[in-house]
Amino acid sequence: MFKMCYKWLLVSISLFTLWGCSSTPTYTNITPQLNLEKNGQTFTNLQPWKIDSKDLRIARHVIEITDGDGVAKLINEQQSLRLLVEKSLTQAWIDHGLKTDSNSDYQIEIKLVKALAKVTESTFSYDTSSQMVIDVALSHQGKHFHKIFRSTKQWDGAFNNQIAGITDQLNKQLSLILKQIIEDQELNSQLQAF
Repeated sequence: MFKMCYKWLLVSISLFTLWGCSSTPTYTNITPQLNLEKNGQTFTNLQPWKIDSKDLRIARHVIEITDGDGVAKLINEQQSLRLLVEKSLTQAWIDHGLKTDSNSDYQIEIKLVKALAKVTESTFSYDTSSQMVIDVALSHQGKHFHKIFRSTKQWDGAFNNQIAGITDQLNKQLSLILKQIIEDQELNSQLQAF
């Protein structure tokens, strides 16, 4: 009787473990939330800006999970992270009075250089290290300005990684770097007086 219960328990645990390993999604939904102060920068410059973006990432996935066998599971973003960053920054700048025009000679180029969370799994825990790098460049008739914004974050957790938890951390990290860009005094003064 004991052997039968033990075998049933062993089979159940094995099936549960296999099911847990095979249920890693291939996509995740990154959705940053910009909570900006109402008293932030207000642009009074009447010159409109053309806003473009480029994705310069070497790794086009946002989450890379490796475990003891050395094989990486790659998880991509559900929607274009480049377009999401461009749309978020553009809307925030417009909300603060920046004028935009797709035919303007004044150009803002947003370069997504890096956005990757590397997860290392062990038997009972996981460690995550994520980096985000965004370069914002301004140009007009030979005049140039650019500033690089970086964010690095590390955290760990117990047992298997939870994609939803990692995605939540990436959302917070991206929200903070976007807020940092919008509230950067040096960049804002260049946008005002370029």
